[in-house]
Amino acid sequence: MEGFFSTSKLIGSANSNTNQLPHCGSCGLYRDCISPKMKPSGEGRKKILIVAEAPGELEDIKGTQLIGKSGKLLKQLLKELDISLHKDCWKTNAIICRPKNNETPSNEKIRACSPNLFKTIKKLNPNVVILLGGVSVQSLIGTIRNETMSTRGIWMGWQIPLQKLNIWICPTYHPSYLLRTQDSVVELSMKSHLRAAIKKAKSKPWTDIPNYEKQIEIINRPSKAISFIRDITKKAGPFAFDYEANCLKPEYKGSEMYSCSICYKGKRTIAFPWADCVVEPMKALLSNKSKKIAANMKFEHRWTHNKLNTSVKNWFWDTMLAAHVLNNSKGVSGLKFQSFVVMGQSIYNEHIESLLKAEDKSHLNRIHEVDMNDLLLYNGLDSLLEYKLAEIQMKLLRTKL
Repeated sequence: MEGFFSTSKLIGSANSNTNQLPHCGSCGLYRDCISPKMKPSGEGRKKILIVAEAPGELEDIKGTQLIGKSGKLLKQLLKELDISLHKDCWKTNAIICRPKNNETPSNEKIRACSPNLFKTIKKLNPNVVILLGGVSVQSLIGTIRNETMSTRGIWMGWQIPLQKLNIWICPTYHPSYLLRTQDSVVELSMKSHLRAAIKKAKSKPWTDIPNYEKQIEIINRPSKAISFIRDITKKAGPFAFDYEANCLKPEYKGSEMYSCSICYKGKRTIAFPWADCVVEPMKALLSNKSKKIAANMKFEHRWTHNKLNTSVKNWFWDTMLAAHVLNNSKGVSGLKFQSFVVMGQSIYNEHIESLLKAEDKSHLNRIHEVDMNDLLLYNGLDSLLEYKLAEIQMKLLRTKL
C-alpha cells in the first residue's frame, strides 16, 4: 500500500483507556466520606475548569470544592487577575471522594477515578483546564499518555493544546504547596501560570483539529521516492529529515538503516524504506544549500557520515537545542515531549517503542520486527513534527527560515 496513511495500529493505541468507566468498587473511597462522588460546581462563565486533587475535610462536609485554606488562597490569586473562582470557573477534583485522613491518593485510585474527570470535561466543554498539583496532572495527562508521571514537576507552567479534546491543559502547583512552603518563587511561578492559562481561556486551541498522521505519505518503493528527493534538491528549500535504524550508533557491528523520512517546507512529508538506490540522491540533497532541520541532529549527522560517506551541510535548526534555550528544565527537550506540550500530539510510538530499544550487549534493537507501514508512519511523523515544532520555536526565538 502506498499513499497517505490514515489508519494504523500505531496511532490511538495510547489513548484507548480514556473511555473507561470509573472503578468506584475497587477504589472504595465513597464508602467512608460524607459527600461521595462530589459533583462539579461553579458557573464557568469564562470556560475555565479548575481541577484540584481531592476534597479536604471542610469540602467533604460542605459538599463542594476549594472552600478550605487552599481554596481561599486560590480565590485570592485569581481575584488579582480579575477572575472569580466561583462565577468564572468550574471546579472539580481528580479524586471526587475524600481520601481517609487526607492521604495522597495512590496511582491505582487516580486511575480508577480518572474517567470521571474526562466525563466532566466532555460535559462542560471548557476552553482551559487548570490542573492543580501532581494528582491532577497524573489523572489527566498521565491517563492521556498512559504512564505514571514520576517527574510531575516538569509539567508545571505549560499551556498544552490537547488535540484529543481540543482544550488547553495548564498545570500549576496546588495552592496547598504554596501554603506549606511559603516560597515566594513558587508564588510568582503560580501567578504566572494562572495568568497564562486565563489568556488561553478566550478560545479553543483549534477551529479544525490537526491530524498529522493523515499528512504522512507512505512510499513503500525507495525508487519511487527518488523523484521527490531529486525535485527538492533542485528547489533547495528547507526540510526536516529523520532516520530509523537498528541501533543508536552506526559504528556498532551490524548497524543498519531501515527507513528515512523527509518533510519539505512543512507541506509534504514522505517516508520510505532505506535502500542502496537512494544513497546518491540523498547525498546530493544533504550536501546542497537547503536549510536542514532535525531533532538531536548529531544522530542524523553521524549516520549520514558513516553510511553515506558525506556530511550534512547547512544545518539550520535542532529542535532539541532550541527546546533547551526556551526551557532548560531537565527532561523536556525530546521530540515526543515537545510535540505534546507545544502541539498536543498524543503518543505515537507506544506500539513499537519496545522494539526500538536494544536489549543486549549487541546494541541492536528489534526494528526488523516492526510492520513496515507502522515504521514509516512513525518515521514520517517524526519529520513532520520536527518541522512544525521548529517553526513554532523560531517564532518564539524571533528567527526566520
